[in-house]
Amino acid sequence: MSGSEWPSFSGALAVGRKLDLPLPDSPAVRDAYAHAEAESQPWLFNHVMRSWLYSAKLAQSRGLAPDAELVAVAVLLHDLGLARGGAPDRRFEVVGADIGRAFALSHDMGERRAEVVWDSIALHTTPSIAQHKGADVACCQNGIACDYGGLGYQELSDDIKKVILSAYPRLDMKNMLTTCLCGIAKNHPSTTRDNFIADFGIKYIPGYTRVSSVDLLHQAPFAE
Repeated sequence: MSGSEWPSFSGALAVGRKLDLPLPDSPAVRDAYAHAEAESQPWLFNHVMRSWLYSAKLAQSRGLAPDAELVAVAVLLHDLGLARGGAPDRRFEVVGADIGRAFALSHDMGERRAEVVWDSIALHTTPSIAQHKGADVACCQNGIACDYGGLGYQELSDDIKKVILSAYPRLDMKNMLTTCLCGIAKNHPSTTRDNFIADFGIKYIPGYTRVSSVDLLHQAPFAE
């Protein structure tokens, strides 16, 4: 399967049925799928789709009952900030979170759910907070972390893995994502120095430096 031959939304629902997952089918989810598909490169769109399926399957196997529509929208939209190359004044996660909240409000999901969409996207790279922000946020982060670093992957059967990876192959994701994150570290370094992208900057971008929390404390303009 080439990057341009991923399943349609109806095909995605069929993949869900193969996994014994009743994926939500609503105008909001369909539009989120279309939005992600339109803005993402093939490797990134496939990451988004795998993350959605992993989040749903891990929630099912762990006996969790998140808001399935909310999780679908948040995970489908979670990397739009990355797709747009970040921004000079905000972390790419916040760019995506702002898009996600506006999307949720425009689809009459309500203010509370829109805020949870914002939290889910903004915190998807910060598990030490996301895992304590409620089931919806945690389930979003679980699926994304599974596809990024394999966290929870061992809980899935070989058949489940085969179905997901056959429908949405990885398309050299490790190298593609590294290039993408290095671009943000190079073009918008001030948005990366206090978070995980700094690791990519230090390793791959000549002259990149990160903020030291120790230095920040001890160089503060106070006598004591």
